[in-house]
Amino acid sequence: MKSLQRFMNNKEQYFEQLHNDLKDKIYRLCLGFMGNTTDADDLFQEVLIKIWNNLDNFREESSINTWVYRITTNTALFSLNKINKARKNHTNLIPKNLITENNQENVFFEQDKINKLYQAISSLKEIDRIIISLLLEDNSYKEIADITGINISNVGVRINRVKKILVKKI
Repeated sequence: MKSLQRFMNNKEQYFEQLHNDLKDKIYRLCLGFMGNTTDADDLFQEVLIKIWNNLDNFREESSINTWVYRITTNTALFSLNKINKARKNHTNLIPKNLITENNQENVFFEQDKINKLYQAISSLKEIDRIIISLLLEDNSYKEIADITGINISNVGVRINRVKKILVKKI
């Protein structure tokens, strides 16, 4: 990805490049946090707005990926806190089914597995949800440590624990 310095005069072009490069990763993180496509879509839009609004403030002290993941994580945590407060007065809601109608049996089963994984991830503690979502996006342990503020060895330990939890839940 090109340096922000090159695009300072054209914020729109830089944002478009960021969007093209990171949209799928951002969306999967949103889906991992929210557990359903409707809330993930809303969160994704909110994240993009925050990236746009804060792009001029990016100081290149970390990689742009780390910066975007932090915005995504912080926005997701804030959204989840709002949702959890609203749900306290309501019964527990199961995340909506991610499966679209499809006659192909294999696609249904694969999508069902993905759906169960996202539901299991969305039920984890916040920090574990962040760590496993970043791991699923092929971030290195060092990148995960930089994003979360946890040391690298602790990231490895948490990943192993989260994997065991997810296996039990699925």
